Amino acid sequence: MSKIDYSEVIESIRSGRIHSSSEVVIFALNKMVDVLESEKKLSSFANFALKVVKSRPTSALLVNATRELAQVILKNKESSIEEILELSRRKVEELKGRIHDSVESSAAIAEKRIESGDTLLTTSYSIFVKRTLENAVKKGKDLKVVVTESRPGSEGFRMASELVSLGLDVTLIVDSAVRFVMKNVDKVFLSSESVTANGANVTKVGSSQIALAAHEARVRVFVVTSTLKFSPETLVGELVEIPEADTSEMREMLLKKGLDKVKIRAPLFDVTPPEYIDAIITEKGLVAPSFAIMTVRDLYGWPPKPPLLEETLMELARVDR
Repeated sequence: MSKIDYSEVIESIRSGRIHSSSEVVIFALNKMVDVLESEKKLSSFANFALKVVKSRPTSALLVNATRELAQVILKNKESSIEEILELSRRKVEELKGRIHDSVESSAAIAEKRIESGDTLLTTSYSIFVKRTLENAVKKGKDLKVVVTESRPGSEGFRMASELVSLGLDVTLIVDSAVRFVMKNVDKVFLSSESVTANGANVTKVGSSQIALAAHEARVRVFVVTSTLKFSPETLVGELVEIPEADTSEMREMLLKKGLDKVKIRAPLFDVTPPEYIDAIITEKGLVAPSFAIMTVRDLYGWPPKPPLLEETLMELARVDR
């Protein structure tokens, strides 16, 4: 196996180069197994996994999936590396299967909220939202879809392109035009990086403004996601840290204009308050934002006490083999 460029992997995850949060997690899990196979050390896996998780702190799916994988490795730390590697591969395949199944199930439920003749609005790139709209097309529903460009990153271009290929009537708009077009929108569908215990939704920056404009216009807002993206850590006061995009291009433009003292901010995600969300659609059904805490309880017990990921990884990092 060729040597892994760790810094490039981390940067790809951190910067938002990989558009879908589900795609990010699948990519990250594959790389974790690659590191274990290449280095053949539990400590190497642990150190790399910790860097990966810290590079994308908004992703509850990444935290939850990495926790499950790390627990499998920790429970079998006395086994041979070959046995651990095989168990890790099986776990990763299981996690991929669960992610795929949750996309299919959530999208099937979400599609039922769409009526023929609807004009829908979405932002960024989401496998969950795309599958929802694909299902609606297969049911013969006549739809119009408005997609925001979704800067920084402009993933909306990819989303618009793939929706057009499904035969949908798609309009791409600049992010600042959301309130202008909202009067012609029937429903909003958003993706999710993380659902907090109080029902807030962490996803691509600009989503909270979309939800605010929808609330003003009395347009319903749906989050299509998975229970794998519910964050038990937020119940005990852990704050979701918002990473920022690479601003070097913007900096160069400013420098050319002699504006070297201008500061730049480019957050990748923001938090939509639960009061601006009508329903969170998961593979288990619709969840009112106010009942998100009950979903966390069902998943992790009460009070929720999932194994602390950082502690698990640090314990693995001390295993000298």
